[in-house]
Amino acid sequence: MEQTIHQPPPDGAAPSLDDYNRPVNETPPGGTRVDAGAALAGRARRPAAVTILAIVQLLSAAAFGLIVLGLVASGSAVLEALTGDGGGAGVGPVGDMAVATITILVGALGVAGAAAGILLLRMRQLGWTLTMLLAGLGLASSIYLWWAQGTTLTIPVMVQVVTVFYLNQRQVRVAFGISRRRASDTFEQGRG
Repeated sequence: MEQTIHQPPPDGAAPSLDDYNRPVNETPPGGTRVDAGAALAGRARRPAAVTILAIVQLLSAAAFGLIVLGLVASGSAVLEALTGDGGGAGVGPVGDMAVATITILVGALGVAGAAAGILLLRMRQLGWTLTMLLAGLGLASSIYLWWAQGTTLTIPVMVQVVTVFYLNQRQVRVAFGISRRRASDTFEQGRG
C-alpha cells in the first residue's frame, strides 16, 4: 500500500474540509500525489557524530546488561570484583538487599542507555534528553568519586563532556527539534 501526502491544488486555493476527510491514498481533485518516501528523503540527515554517540550509548547499555547478568548469577562475588570491597555487601539479608538494589539500578541505567541509543538513531528529542541526563548523571558520579575517593575516570569523563558540548551545539539542537527561547520572548508572553 502506497502512503501518500496530499499537496494543495496547483492554483493555490486553500484546502477544503473534504480534503482533510479524504483517505490518504486518494488523489484530491486538481491536486497531485507525492510518494511519502520521496517527501521524507528531503529531510535532514543524521549527523555522523550522533550515530557515534548512539553506538556509545548502546555499547554502555550492553556493558550494564553484562554487569546485571553477573550480579544475578553470582551476586556479591561480582560486586566485590567490581568495587574491590563488595560495596558493603556482605552475607545475610543486608548484603542481599544491597546486591538487589545495585542490580536494579544498573539494570535501569542499561535500559535508559539502550533507549537513548535507539532514540538518538531515530533523531528523537527524548533520545537527546535521555543522553543528556545520562551524561549529567555520569559527570555527577565521576565528580563524587573524585571528591570522596580520589578516583579519576578520565576516559568516561571526557566522553561525557564531549557528549554534553556536542549535543548543545545549535545545529544539533535544531536537528533534534529543540530550540531555546530568548528571555525577551518569555517576558513578552507573560505580559500578553
